[in-house]
Amino acid sequence: MFFLSIPQAWHLVGTWSEQLPSESNLIGMGQTELMMTLHSIFVPLLIVISYYLFNRLNKNESKNIKG
Repeated sequence: MFFLSIPQAWHLVGTWSEQLPSESNLIGMGQTELMMTLHSIFVPLLIVISYYLFNRLNKNESKNIKG
């Protein structure tokens, strides 16, 4: 019943719609901070996956050369 009220609760003064951060940035980080966070997550992940694939390909090639 609360969400069927008129006016809707999300349009009332003092609710979350009035307290959005500037630039409508919902996560609270600027672009620089967001890019640094994403790079610190995905660059190590990419390095580990590349290392795994490189080692797997080397093992397959060494088996092909021996046998």
